[in-house]
Amino acid sequence: MKIRTKSIGVLALSFLVAAVVSGCWATQPVGELGGADNGMPHYGVIISQQTVDVIHALQDDPEFVLLDIRTPAEVEAGHISGAVNLDFYDPAFRDDLAALDRDKVYLIYCRTGNRSGQAYSIMKELGFERVYDMGGGITQWIAAGYPVCIGQLNAEHSCSGELPKLSDT
Repeated sequence: MKIRTKSIGVLALSFLVAAVVSGCWATQPVGELGGADNGMPHYGVIISQQTVDVIHALQDDPEFVLLDIRTPAEVEAGHISGAVNLDFYDPAFRDDLAALDRDKVYLIYCRTGNRSGQAYSIMKELGFERVYDMGGGITQWIAAGYPVCIGQLNAEHSCSGELPKLSDT
């Protein structure tokens, strides 16, 4: 009986290692397309400080889109300055993504990173190559003390704080 239990344990551990190594449990690849050669983080999941760096570097670039994929009510309650909105829960969301320019650089975020991870996967399927996904979403952004704006995107609204300086990474 001990040998059988040990064999099952070894088999289960082997399966676990194989799943981790093969990436079965990864929600999305991190840093798969590059950008680090120009001082930018790799495309894929980035942390809040890297998001600050990307925004600093690209905020004046017409090829850069900061895409908030939460509901309009969530956006109005607090968003990052300069964001545009596509509602993940809108039935036309996938079609709206498909209509976007694939040559632009996108930084997508949601509340916690779940929806943006799904949107990232959809964007990859649709042929987008230059996409950053802010891991942890605006929840982590706010917890780090970064500035947020309150109100509708297309109306006058108030913003608090300033982006911190670029990181040394």
